[in-house]
Amino acid sequence: MMEQFGLIVKFESSLGYHYFVPSLLRSQPEQLWRMEPSPPDPCPLYIHFRGGFVPHGLYSQLVSRCSSWCTRSGFKRLPDLFNGTSAFFIEKEIIHQLILICRKRSIKVILTKMNSDIDASLAERKEVTCLVRIFLEETLEDLSYEFPWLHNLKFEMYALCPFCQKEQDVCRNHRQISCTHEDCLCLLIVRPGGRTGCCPKSGEITTLPGLEKWFPVEGEDIRV
Repeated sequence: MMEQFGLIVKFESSLGYHYFVPSLLRSQPEQLWRMEPSPPDPCPLYIHFRGGFVPHGLYSQLVSRCSSWCTRSGFKRLPDLFNGTSAFFIEKEIIHQLILICRKRSIKVILTKMNSDIDASLAERKEVTCLVRIFLEETLEDLSYEFPWLHNLKFEMYALCPFCQKEQDVCRNHRQISCTHEDCLCLLIVRPGGRTGCCPKSGEITTLPGLEKWFPVEGEDIRV
């Protein structure tokens, strides 16, 4: 019962079953909160909810499903779980790190390599990236059917506008240059196939480096 409602999270490793209590997790380390992918990695995605906030209890459920997915896929390394931040490890030719950061209005998704000195094949990078996105989208849709309080769950994928990110203007609210506060980010909606919407400031439609890696090319066989 506790596992069903996200009060505890189960993860299976070669040593057996492990349980985590999300409400008792310690604060996230600053290096995870500030982590950004390297150039060969896909750009970060932001799961944005139409209600304006991350629904209560959803993040814990998502962490639990990610743990189960890693177990079913044969990835036995235990995740690093913190309060509002989680890191999962996907082992293929190399180890990929999937990081989920829960903010007030969205969940930030980062996929990067554990060892920057070792590169994976292009086929593996495409496979892992697409599998992660498909898994997250399908999991959120499943949660909206399984739990009564999530029946009205509506979400969209966003990406950070590359133009506004490079601006050197001082934020009026937080007095920071290139402010990274969630309320000040310029996010572009990601439409089916990896197309983006217009920047609300410039009105331009831009190509985001690394966004195409989240979406398979037509004809490619990607399986969850």
